[in-house]
This record gives sequence, C-alpha cells and structure tokens, in this order.
Amino acid sequence: MFNFVDSKLAPKVSCKSPATENYEVDNLISSNSVDRIRGFISYPSIKPPVDVEFVFLCPVNIHYIVLNTTVGNQKCSGIELFAKTEHLDYSSIGKSVYNAAGVIFCNSRKYSKYDSYPNFNTSFQKVFFKSDTFKYFLNATGIKVLIFRTDKSVPCLGSVEVWGIPSKTCSKVTVNTITKLATNRCTEFSPTQTIKTEEFIIPEDFKDDLTYEIMTIPMTLPCGKTIDQSTLEKHLESEKCFGRKPCDPFTGVKFNDSLKPVMNVALKSRIDMFMLQNSHRPELLNTKRILGRAISNSSESDTSRERMSVQCDEGDLEVAIANAKRSANFTIFTSDESNSTINKCGACKTESNFLYKILCNHLFCRSCLLELCQSLVCSICNKSFVKNDVKKCYF
Repeated sequence: MFNFVDSKLAPKVSCKSPATENYEVDNLISSNSVDRIRGFISYPSIKPPVDVEFVFLCPVNIHYIVLNTTVGNQKCSGIELFAKTEHLDYSSIGKSVYNAAGVIFCNSRKYSKYDSYPNFNTSFQKVFFKSDTFKYFLNATGIKVLIFRTDKSVPCLGSVEVWGIPSKTCSKVTVNTITKLATNRCTEFSPTQTIKTEEFIIPEDFKDDLTYEIMTIPMTLPCGKTIDQSTLEKHLESEKCFGRKPCDPFTGVKFNDSLKPVMNVALKSRIDMFMLQNSHRPELLNTKRILGRAISNSSESDTSRERMSVQCDEGDLEVAIANAKRSANFTIFTSDESNSTINKCGACKTESNFLYKILCNHLFCRSCLLELCQSLVCSICNKSFVKNDVKKCYF
C-alpha cells in the first residue's frame, strides 16, 4: 500500500477558509517534516464547518484513512468524509463524532473490529466506511475532510494519511509510475508512528509549578514557587469571581506591598535563550508565545487596575526615573538644547518628563490629574474636559 497524500506522489490540497500564519493547509502534504508536524489550523475567527480537499495523482482503492485531529491545544471532535470519482461528484462515505486524538476510517472488506492494520494507533477511534458507498472509495480521485465540530477550539488537522493501492481502472503504466515514485524515497515520516529520536529534556525550573508547562513570563510568588503570568491571571480571575482578594494560589496568603508576585527576569532570560536555541525541536513547535495584548475597553482597564498588587505602578516608575536623573552618577547623552525646556505641572509645579495634557493644553502630573478627573474642570482656566481628551506627553 501507498500513502497517496505523500509529497512524492504529487497530491493537491486546498481549503477555502483562511489559515493561521505558519499553519497553512499545504503543511499536510509538505515534503518538509517540520512543516508537516505543524499541521493545519484555521484562522482563530473561523468557525466550523471547514472542509479540506485532497486530489490524488490517480484513482485510488482506499483501504484506510488516518486523521490526526489534534494540534497542540486545538482539537476537533466531529469529522465527515467525502469522496469523488472520475464520473461521480462528492458523496459522504463516513461520519464520526468522537472523543479521541484522531479518527481512522477503514474499509470493512479489509479490516474488522478486531483486525486492524499494522502499527494501528489505539488512541484513535476506528470508524468504517458506509457500506453502500464502495463505488466511491474503490475508485476515489479525491477526498474532502469536513470538520463540523470542535472541542472549544478552532478547526485543525494535525496530519492526514490515505493508504491504499491504485484502482483497477488504472493502466499498468500508471501503476508502475506510482510504484517507482513511492519506493524511490527515504523512510517516510508518519506522525502516527513511533519514531526513535534523541531524548529531549526541558529543565524542571522552566516549567510552571501549577500546570507543569514551559513558562513564557515566570512570576515568583511570595511562597517561593514560580508560575507563568497567564496562570497567575487565571487564578486572580477565579478569586475575583468568588469575591476574594488576590492571594497566593499555594498558601492563600493575601498579596500586599511587601508580599506580591515578582517577575523572575533571570529565569525569563534563560527560558528565552533555551527557546531560541531549540526552536527547531518538534516538541516546542506548539508552545505558546505571549506577544502582549492591548486594553481595548473600560472593563479591561478596570481589571488591570485591580491587579496593581501584581504589576508595577506607573507613578512609582516616574519617581524612580526622576530620582535616577538627579543622581551624580547619571550621564546625559542628549544635547543641552533638548534639556533647556523645563516642563512643570500646572498645579503643583513639579518638574517631570511625563505629564498629561488636557483639552485646554495645560499640563498636569499624574496625581493632580486624578484629582481633576473627579470634577472634570481645569484648575487653571476652569474649562471643562472629558477623560478621553487626556493625552500623555513625553519630553
């Protein structure tokens, strides 16, 4: 038997739905093993159904089809399979709703419930083709994989294998050509088979003490444990739902100015270097990356202010910068012209390079601005303003 979606047999694949960057549908038939391991993930805003179409080099007598429907944290749970021939359009040949890592569609004339093909993956669910559709999968020129259900994720496919032999309608020349193309290659990589590779070990201190997954932004808790920032945020949200104040997830001790999570900068540097040096490893291809996210509405802004015990206060940062500039050891590399203008708060006359400008163009420091926001009236010209008019100025 041959895998007719092997890149050596020149299959074609297409999908009308857009894909996530680097997880395009072409990965499923790529000759590059790293691309094949990535698989296909549709764009995050796409909802089922999503169909992926494969076209073969010649008509195929399909024995079984292996669909790995898990890619990292993304997982599908409902698949319907369609096939077409040279003279018949697509028709459903199998359908399954399952709770497994993938699904295998088998020809009941070749296999039974207890008789499976070699190297059968027991973590996949076995399903048989419909008994009245033999004319389709005995002479299939293409198949269509329809993802109609997911497990709280986006539609995805980790890998696809279509095993069979050339159809009886194929000429001897076609069969010989397929045999030469399929046998003239290196040992085929199959994600569903066990492959012996060198042991890859992730250092224990790089893993979250709660989720045991590699961290992106490690936060050290007052108790000494280290967890990822995303894990900490989920814990704080959970505590908020029950009306409790932010606390240590291990000890339950409430956070305050002296007892609060601190970002482990040294550990993050080590993790980033480790990820950079091992970015080619298959084990790290689906590891999450945190790129940051902007606050889009007022409710998110309120939530971020409630996490002040976890994050650095902007006012404290401004004071620290001002104190550093007054130090005798601080060297200024800018010209005198850039520092000739002194910027002061219009209310308290405090010098600062970080001031806020309201609609009437008067400048205020952070503390004075917070007082003005209670009345929304400028203390210098008595003109009214709204919060959306406030702009931060950098000098």
